[in-house]
Amino acid sequence: MKRSFFQKHAIILIVYALILVLVVIGAFNSEHFLTLRNLTNVMRQAAYLGTAALGEMMVILIAGIDLSVGSLVKLCVLVSAILMDGDPDNVWMAVSLTLGLGLSVGLIHAFLINELNMSPFVVTFASLFILKGISLSITTKPIGRASRDFLMLYSEKIAGIYVIIFFFIILILMMMFLLNKTIFGKHIYAIGGNLSVAQLSGISVKRVRYGVYSLCSVLAAATGLLWLMRMGVGDPVIGNGLELNVIIAVVIGGTSLFGGRGTVIGVLGGVLLLTFTDNLLVILGVSQFYSGLIKGLIFVAAVSLYKMENR
Repeated sequence: MKRSFFQKHAIILIVYALILVLVVIGAFNSEHFLTLRNLTNVMRQAAYLGTAALGEMMVILIAGIDLSVGSLVKLCVLVSAILMDGDPDNVWMAVSLTLGLGLSVGLIHAFLINELNMSPFVVTFASLFILKGISLSITTKPIGRASRDFLMLYSEKIAGIYVIIFFFIILILMMMFLLNKTIFGKHIYAIGGNLSVAQLSGISVKRVRYGVYSLCSVLAAATGLLWLMRMGVGDPVIGNGLELNVIIAVVIGGTSLFGGRGTVIGVLGGVLLLTFTDNLLVILGVSQFYSGLIKGLIFVAAVSLYKMENR
C-alpha cells in the first residue's frame, strides 16, 4: 500500500513540531528567547553541530558509522591554531592543511574498511582513541592562536547574515543537491538500501565509501576551523562528546542507522532540536547535567518511532 506524505515523513514532522513546542515554551518563560540576538546565537551553534552532522549523515546513509568525529575536530582545532599562530599570512596554509588532514583521515578509514574488510565501527572506534591520544600528546591546555582577521569572521556578516550561518546555509544546499540531483547521491541511497543489489547493479561500492568517509572527515575538519574562529585558540576540550551529539542529531532527524533512508532537512531538524534544547535549558536555569538525559530520551524515542513506522 502506498504511504501518504505524512506517513513517509512522520519523524521529521514530529521533530519540527517539537522544535515549535520548545520555541513556545521559551517565549513564555523568557522575554529574551525570541530576540534576534538569541536566535542568531542558536543558529550559529547549530552550524557547528550541523556541519559535522551532515558529514555523519553521509556515512550512516550507506549503513556505516564514524565514531571519530569528535576526536578529529579536537585534533583539527589544535593543528589549525598551531599552524596559524596568530599570523594572517598563515591562514590559507593552516586552513588547507587542516582540511587535508581531515581528508587523509577519511581516506584511511575507507581504505581499512574497503581493502581490509574491517568493520566501520571497529575502524572509527579505534580512530576515536588514536586521534584523541595524538591531540592530548600535543597539549593538554590551550595552544596556538587564530589570526585577528580569521577570528573576526565569527562576527562578520555577508548580506546581513553571519558568515558562519551563511556557510551553513550554503552547505545545506550543496548537500541537498549532492544527494538528490547527482549519480553519487543515488548510489549512496542504493548502497544503504540494499548492498547486494547495488553491487549487482554495477555500483562501485568501494568508490562511494571512499567518497562519503572522506567527506565526513573533511566536514569534521571544517567544524574544527569553525571552532577556532570562535575560540581563538586551540583548546583540547573542544570535540568532547561531539560524536554522540552528531549521531543523535542524525538519527532523530529520521536517518536510519541501517542505511538507505534520510534527508538533509531531517538532519537539520535534529540539529535544531538539540540546539534549541540546550539553549532553553540555559534560559530556564536548568542544570546542563540534564542535557545528556534529555538527549538520550529523545534518541530512544526517535529510534522507537522509526521502528513503529517501518513495521
